Amino acid sequence: MSNAVTTPPPTAGRRRKPLLVKPANIEGMEEEERYKPIEWPLVRRLIRTLAPFRNQYLLGLAVGLVHVSCDMSGPLFMKYMINYVTDFTSGRIQPHPTTDAAIMMLTRIILIWGVVSIFSFVLQRATILIMTRAGESVQFMLRRRLFAHLQQLSMSFYDKTKLGRIISRCTSDITAMREVNVWGIWRVVANLYMMIIAGAMLLITDWRLFLAVAWLAPLIALCNYVYRKRASGMHQLAREGWTRVSTNLAENITGMRVVTAFNRQEPNLEVFNTLQDHNTYNNVRVARVNGVYQPLLQLIGFVGKVIILCFGMDLILTGRLARGGVGAVVMAFMYWDWFMQPILNFGDFYNQLMQAMAGAERVFNLLDTTPDVQDEAQAKPLPRIVGRVTFDNVTFGYNPDRPVLHEVNFEAQPGQMIALVGATGSGKSSIVSLIARFYQPQIGRVLVDGHDIRHVTGESLHKQMGLVLQVNYLFTGTVMENIRYATPHASEQDVINAAKAIGSYDAIASLQNGFNTDVGERGCNMSLGQRQLICFTRAFLADPRIFMLDEATSAVDTATELLVQQSLEKLLAGRTTFIVAHRLSTIMKADCILVIEQGRVLERGTHRELLATGGKYAHLYNQFATQSE
Repeated sequence: MSNAVTTPPPTAGRRRKPLLVKPANIEGMEEEERYKPIEWPLVRRLIRTLAPFRNQYLLGLAVGLVHVSCDMSGPLFMKYMINYVTDFTSGRIQPHPTTDAAIMMLTRIILIWGVVSIFSFVLQRATILIMTRAGESVQFMLRRRLFAHLQQLSMSFYDKTKLGRIISRCTSDITAMREVNVWGIWRVVANLYMMIIAGAMLLITDWRLFLAVAWLAPLIALCNYVYRKRASGMHQLAREGWTRVSTNLAENITGMRVVTAFNRQEPNLEVFNTLQDHNTYNNVRVARVNGVYQPLLQLIGFVGKVIILCFGMDLILTGRLARGGVGAVVMAFMYWDWFMQPILNFGDFYNQLMQAMAGAERVFNLLDTTPDVQDEAQAKPLPRIVGRVTFDNVTFGYNPDRPVLHEVNFEAQPGQMIALVGATGSGKSSIVSLIARFYQPQIGRVLVDGHDIRHVTGESLHKQMGLVLQVNYLFTGTVMENIRYATPHASEQDVINAAKAIGSYDAIASLQNGFNTDVGERGCNMSLGQRQLICFTRAFLADPRIFMLDEATSAVDTATELLVQQSLEKLLAGRTTFIVAHRLSTIMKADCILVIEQGRVLERGTHRELLATGGKYAHLYNQFATQSE
């Protein structure tokens, strides 16, 4: 693994004490990026993602606000009941009703209140269903956009981006946005509505009680300001810390064979624990701020209740709030709760919003990443090709400042087999990648049948190319499904015919379930040779005009290679083929061999011609021949 540590591994069997102080950076870890506070452009962009489902959100808001209005009628019913009982017991109601009549009146009020509450419960359930449906639709849309965008990005993006970071964008970052996407608009609108209605009802109940607690509003605003200022960047750092943990986890799981082979379990565990320390530290910082903010708001709410009760009782006892005074004080007390609850809700929502903004910033940054290789606006579909490939003075580097290929020129005629030979890192695979338009040269042109592949659509180009790489990648599923991956419309008989033509039929048919054998994750149920044969068959079934084999026989045993070699001439007839291989048996029959050294074409010719010159190829051939003896 790439993360090295200088600290000794933890003692076996000894529980490691969690680190709750700021940890130091470890070797191989990037400095935490200092994010700017949440900005309105990001908030507006997140809101725009909800726009396609605006009708659902508006319906949910309308139903929800009726539900809130029903709930907020509770203090009114309580006031009527208290005042009625008070007036009844004091004899103020004229004519004085009987006890049974009074009970009937209270029962009637309770029944009306119960009907309103039941109606509110029904509306609440409808609100939950509508808003959840709308929010999950947004989540689905974001995941779909992200996955589609990832498939459009260039190979250079995957070269420099860790797998764990990509996965975290599609999983934890999208999940962090869920609460805001589902309930964000509802919480903002509903809580503002509750505050306005509660404040208005408090004012209507008694203006003196309203003014008695009005001075607390600036104090609440100050608390919110200080909290937002302190918590602005903490959630982004917390999300980044979690991304590092997931990245390291993905890297270690992917490379578990190497980890075990080199006995790196303990050092890797120490690195993972240190990353967790950073993550824990960031989350504890957020919790410390929340641990002050939330209790402080509750304290302010308690102070407001005390003021309303004490001042209200003083108004009643001094006769300044006579008729209906007790009911009015109780009603004011309850509406103060209705006023404070949204503020507490906003505190929780702000935490969720910060997490969502941290996730949204990273998701949108990924969506804004433009592919280095993409179709031009005027790109045209590539017509059916015959397979002539030309490199016209091509210079290319994965880093433009450090070229890998220098002024490469050659032309492959239709149906020719071109072998690329050279030391590791000489640029052979880079030539194949340029033909497949995984990358684009900084200087020069790559032409297919005279068409500059910059100016044609990638889809029309790739449909006419076949590629078998050194790493034989199989997808989870059966052998049949993997062979049909590039041509899903192919029938089972088409697959069988292709396997017979390429010479892989007997090897595949001998598997436990034949073509219906499950290959396992990444083809773990298959041997290296079996994986290679499946990839060969998959490429052949696609019927490409240009065929590229990048170290394609490096994983095939001698018997399997002989089987493949017997049908190579038939398979590649009429196709322009580029072969990157170290085995002489693969390239001796090539129409042209290009000897690549340090990114330049050093020699070119047939096997016999290059041996006759006694140059670099002859030297390599003698080495290979000696090793094969």
